[in-house]
Amino acid sequence: MEWFERTKPYEADLIADLNQIVKIPSILDPNTQSDRTPFGVDMARALAKMEELAARDGFRYGRVDNMVTWIEYGPADAAETVAILTHIDIVPAGEGWLRDPFKPEILDGLYFGRGSADVKADLMSAYYAMKYLADHEITLTRKIRLIIGTDEENGWRDLPSYFEVEGEPTMGFSPDGAFPVVNGEKAFQTVQLRFANQTTGDYVLRRFIAGSRPNVVPGEARARVSVPNPAQVQNEFAAYLAQYPFLSGQSEVRDQEVRLLLKGVQAHGAYPQDGENAGTYLANFLRRFAFNADAKTFLDFIGRVVHDDIGAENLGLRYHDDVMGDLTLNVGVMRFSQNGQGTILLNFRYPQGVNVQAVTTQVQRHLGDFAATVEVWPGGMEPHLVPETDELVGTLSLVYAKQTGMYMNPRTSNGGSYARLLKRGVAFGGQFPDVPVTSHQANESTPVANLTRSMAIFAESLLKLAK
Repeated sequence: MEWFERTKPYEADLIADLNQIVKIPSILDPNTQSDRTPFGVDMARALAKMEELAARDGFRYGRVDNMVTWIEYGPADAAETVAILTHIDIVPAGEGWLRDPFKPEILDGLYFGRGSADVKADLMSAYYAMKYLADHEITLTRKIRLIIGTDEENGWRDLPSYFEVEGEPTMGFSPDGAFPVVNGEKAFQTVQLRFANQTTGDYVLRRFIAGSRPNVVPGEARARVSVPNPAQVQNEFAAYLAQYPFLSGQSEVRDQEVRLLLKGVQAHGAYPQDGENAGTYLANFLRRFAFNADAKTFLDFIGRVVHDDIGAENLGLRYHDDVMGDLTLNVGVMRFSQNGQGTILLNFRYPQGVNVQAVTTQVQRHLGDFAATVEVWPGGMEPHLVPETDELVGTLSLVYAKQTGMYMNPRTSNGGSYARLLKRGVAFGGQFPDVPVTSHQANESTPVANLTRSMAIFAESLLKLAK
């Protein structure tokens, strides 16, 4: 019997369990952080739900520092461990949803909900792959451990803590990437610009807000400006939007102050080409007016220097590596508040051959009149590459080829998965090549058919790696 035929009967139960996880808004919540809930109450609820499922299905499980839950199958005393590295935290829902992001629905064969593509569906497919092996009492030599983190979308403070307590697994994969095998992951680093917000004159930028996370392309931007002729700004804004059919927005006037809303296309910051950055477009529009002082340099930097430049050519950082590809840039967060302090967060993804010193140096060189300080955010990662000759890469590649009928060479990703924390770690699934990427976007979804399709690939892979 083919693997997909073996896993298809699990679909209804898999979906029922997935619904329970997607309904929990497991987003970093500083308001409910404590020693027992280091990333917020809802994150703890999500881990507890996975532990409840593990207890129901007879798995061994545990928790480390209230940050990571592990679920295990196979000989407890095995010397070697095959890890599945995943996470249960998600990015905020954002704007533009046509349905409640935390009330999952299936429409036209697609499963909708925040976290469905990144990465709760693949977490559940991997869990059910373990469940299949356990249900059939398959004997293993290596043990399998599903390791569920809670800080992947933020600072990666969870798994390093886990490794200190539990040690590093022998090998593993993260179902937080794409098929086929992703054996290389580019570095990722966020650079923060801090600056003063002094602005006077006839044109005053009172406030500018775009983005919430450095690893998300902002889908919405807002600005409040005081201007001599509000009607002129409104008319020019309407004309500007008309030039770009992928943008939308609105404006209103209150006491000589114009309030602007511009909507672009939100996307994952690892793939800025999939989005349309609302923040840089709004700045690109506003820089035509006679703002001065810090407002002028702020708008010029994000509206000209880094606008529509995902290759960071204007920063002198265009770079290509034959193995790992191109450097990319996402302008993830933009803040300006009159007479306050402003912030811009630039998220870079770069291949081997580039380092963080080169990135910060080039950003500093291209600030021009922008009196900003350049700081490196903690938590960045250097490039990661596992040789194609490694047993892990070869086994996963062959399983994918066998089940799909198509061999595809291992490749490099712009995204960062927990796999890079292992010396022998790769990303593997659950994004199929023929499916649009919806991670971090409004109306995030994944095909229902791929839930057990991924489960089948994971189950056979785990069997071959752990047998």
